Amino acid sequence: MKKLSTLLLAALLLPFTLVANQMILGHYTTDDIDLTRGWGMSSLYDLTLPIATDLTPEELAMFQGSKIVAFRVGLTQEAPVSRVFVMPIGPNDEPTGEVAEWSCDVSSKGWNVIALETPYLINLPAGYKLRIGFDYVQPKRSSKPISAVQVGEIHKTYILKDGVWKDYGISTTHGNLSVQCICENDHFPDYLITNLTTNDFIKTGNDLPFSFMVKNVISHNVAAGALNFDIAIDGNVIKTMSNPTALASDPISVQGQVNTAGLTPGAHTLSVTTTTVGGTPIENPYTASCIFKAYEFGFERQMRLVEQFTSVGCSYCPQGTANIEALTQMRDDIAWVAIHEELGGPDPFMSDQTDSIDSYQGIDGYPEASFDRTTGISAANKVWAVITNLPASTMSSFLDYVAITPSWATVNVNSTFDPATRNAVITIDGDLVPSYEDFMGTDSKLTVYLTEDGLVAPQVNGGNDYVHNNVMRVALGSVLGVALNKTDDSYKNVFNYTIPQEWNADNMHIVAFISRPLGNPVTDIYVTNANKRKFGESDEPAFVRGDVDGDGNVNIDDVTTLINCLLQGLDPEGNGDCDDSGNVNIDDVTTLINYLLSGNW
Repeated sequence: MKKLSTLLLAALLLPFTLVANQMILGHYTTDDIDLTRGWGMSSLYDLTLPIATDLTPEELAMFQGSKIVAFRVGLTQEAPVSRVFVMPIGPNDEPTGEVAEWSCDVSSKGWNVIALETPYLINLPAGYKLRIGFDYVQPKRSSKPISAVQVGEIHKTYILKDGVWKDYGISTTHGNLSVQCICENDHFPDYLITNLTTNDFIKTGNDLPFSFMVKNVISHNVAAGALNFDIAIDGNVIKTMSNPTALASDPISVQGQVNTAGLTPGAHTLSVTTTTVGGTPIENPYTASCIFKAYEFGFERQMRLVEQFTSVGCSYCPQGTANIEALTQMRDDIAWVAIHEELGGPDPFMSDQTDSIDSYQGIDGYPEASFDRTTGISAANKVWAVITNLPASTMSSFLDYVAITPSWATVNVNSTFDPATRNAVITIDGDLVPSYEDFMGTDSKLTVYLTEDGLVAPQVNGGNDYVHNNVMRVALGSVLGVALNKTDDSYKNVFNYTIPQEWNADNMHIVAFISRPLGNPVTDIYVTNANKRKFGESDEPAFVRGDVDGDGNVNIDDVTTLINCLLQGLDPEGNGDCDDSGNVNIDDVTTLINYLLSGNW
């Protein structure tokens, strides 16, 4: 633990004065404090309690490169505070890296300002939070020394209990924890850009929309049109914009778009930089940036993965099932998998695999569901959503919204099943867009579930003869999926599995999908395409214009094959009709050669 300067700058300090190169970092920066009520942990009398709150990446943006030189801890009543600390929090909301901590000895009612002998440099990766807090002792059961104030956007407060950080819950009714950092930097920006967002993917040549917030750090009133920004892609300025409305103490929103003509497929950086105000160059300009990916083409989505998290002991789960059934009545592209977990007792359909999937997706209640494992549908912005009262129309609209982004792979499902040996051979193959790894990464996974319908077991609020459908039986290979067996712009994976005797193969389905892997932060888990077929069903080979030899690619080998077919009087089938005339002849050879030379049909 780092040594703390014994200097107590102030005990009850209202108002507080900063020097020229200092700013307050916190959920709020005013001197507000709850001096009348507070909200302490009276049940933890005489016990040291760490309490903290998380500063968001947006709040930290302008403080990157700054040093925390002091803490402000607000108390409503006298209580011993023995330590202040900071710790990085990764994108998956878990503490990451070393905890910086300083011992102290303060206890006064009001603001306690504590100077740090060794400052803390804020230098966090993109997307990281910073947990700031302090240790205090409940002086008596009736005391409520913790200040939480309804100022600004309210953020959660956490306590460390039994070695685990847990939501304290005071923010629901009280407000933001009264803890702030005093930061020093000789180059704080004059105007801060936050919340820069754009589409994750854009087709080359289309307009890329974006939006951001502008905050006036130096609190000078700025007339509409006086503050200018450079909008750049990969460092090349595409356009200049100005603030659409006057900028005073409250942040304003700016929206725009830039064209992406000429961009190569793959990742690019969009940046916004403050440049001039009233025609004068800004002394401390600020740049915000984000990543997007350009593509030339993609595939249509075949089916949409819906993973339902359920249990025979869940009283609300029959209603959740009914809601998903309503979704399947609205659309025919739902690949539904019911993943069971124990709740109040054993569940006959739970397994180590279902338990792992439940854990990886962070499920903490039932019924819940994930939709293509994509963020955005739940208020908590996680990959799951409670579906007890979620209308089918809402689920369907969300799936349509996600489909604005095309798929980067196709998923074809073919299988054979031998009833005598109970052996199933399952082949999953498909096409990949060029530069596939630019869009799905080098670690994308193919996951294959086997599900079964018609399973009868008691269900709370469903009766003793409740029929369970779409029940996940097994994930082939791993619940995390397996690597795609790629060749050029296609892949093919083959699985062999012996179906247990107690499983009814006639009632079973294969659900296959390609995704970013489980175990990543929730913002980095999503499904790009999925498909579902019964045992014995096969997907017809996709028609690929000009793919005369049927290898999934169009190249000079197809010209040779087509010429040989014409010379020998063989039928090259539908892929040989390159000019769409309805006949296969020498004109198709010419059309195919022209395509290979020009890239256009």
